[in-house]
Amino acid sequence: MQRKATIGKQYEKLGKRITSALEQVNKLTETTPTPAYAAAPDPSILKQLLPECEDSDFWQNFKKAAPIMFCVAIEEDQNLKTMRDMSFIEELLKTKSILQLLNNKLSEGAADVDIIEYAMATKMLEHKLAVLTALNVSVDGDGDEKVSFNVFGTNKSIVIDKAKLREAISIQDAPVVEKQATAEDVKGRELVNISLDGISEEDFIEKAIAAIGPLKKNKGMLDKDSFIAVFKYVGDFAKLKNRDLKAQAQEKRCEHFQKDSKAYLTSLKLNIMEEEKAYESSSVVMFDKLCITPEMFERTQQTLMNDPYVSMELFNLGISMEQPATASPEELTKDRTIELVKASNDFAFDLFKNEYLDQMAQDPMMMPVLISAIAHDWVKVNHGFGEEAFKASLFAHKIYENPAVSEHMQQKQMELLQMAAQQNPMMMA
Repeated sequence: MQRKATIGKQYEKLGKRITSALEQVNKLTETTPTPAYAAAPDPSILKQLLPECEDSDFWQNFKKAAPIMFCVAIEEDQNLKTMRDMSFIEELLKTKSILQLLNNKLSEGAADVDIIEYAMATKMLEHKLAVLTALNVSVDGDGDEKVSFNVFGTNKSIVIDKAKLREAISIQDAPVVEKQATAEDVKGRELVNISLDGISEEDFIEKAIAAIGPLKKNKGMLDKDSFIAVFKYVGDFAKLKNRDLKAQAQEKRCEHFQKDSKAYLTSLKLNIMEEEKAYESSSVVMFDKLCITPEMFERTQQTLMNDPYVSMELFNLGISMEQPATASPEELTKDRTIELVKASNDFAFDLFKNEYLDQMAQDPMMMPVLISAIAHDWVKVNHGFGEEAFKASLFAHKIYENPAVSEHMQQKQMELLQMAAQQNPMMMA
């Protein structure tokens, strides 16, 4: 009974820490561009928990470079320098003492060892040791003039001119006001959603241009906010022009569904080409109205995509643009939708393996498009729900965030990749 009570207290203590950490990470997520529609966490991570929690190579720079930069930055202030040196000695000795005590307890097999608390304490001490170790590394040639260190995860190094750095730093005798960033602080420009119901192309363009507003340009490129606005409304305009095209395309594919695999694939490829042409024509119309060139738009896109935050913002915007304007059918409840997703993807993966596996080697980019089309058409043929209606239910119920669906999809994808590797080992390499 005593053992059960002890374990219960340890679980309670651990639960509180995890809950607190979750609250903190959720706040950070609100202020960082992350996928708006992500798969559920992979449960298999817990089978190799410690390796998964270890720092990646590049992330180690946050523990190495930051303390080095801070130490150089405060060298001119004698009081801060003294505090820095005393803190290093104190933390080093304290870390050593605690580790010795923990080691002694474990060596004795003591009964009062709280395994969870000891494990968490050891991890905290390991992080502290990483900082202490970084501050204890020296490079030949460094001294009063410069400091150098390697960048983990790359073949690059950083050299800091101490004199120039000191010129750029001012140490003042008053604190600044710091606050935790909020979602409002990083909130970008609000983009109005233009309803596509019963609207003409001319009316849409007029409303889109008003929503985009005056374009801001710099050195032959659009600024970030202007580019994102143009990206959204060009996509929405293409969606308006493609609305009937998508419905017709599914009807054409379904004529060959489970009858002629080659004709089905040809129909899908023609549909993709038609959608690309429709997007290009939509872009030309919008660009002409906005007085910008396709080259300016593409040059801006190539530049901004190098910024991971902008890339993630565009990714989320692309997902929101994929959401159908129609409402989810009432009969497609969450449980029913999950059932159909699993069944349709089982069918799609099996059909792909039997009829289209060579397509993976010829055109790997076609694989997800083809499997998705087969799954949607299976739902249409067997249950009467068109692609737009079924997609609406996927978004409404956030199906791919469901752990059961995510695990099911990962399993099917692994089976497919293993079969592809058996047929073409070089493709996997």
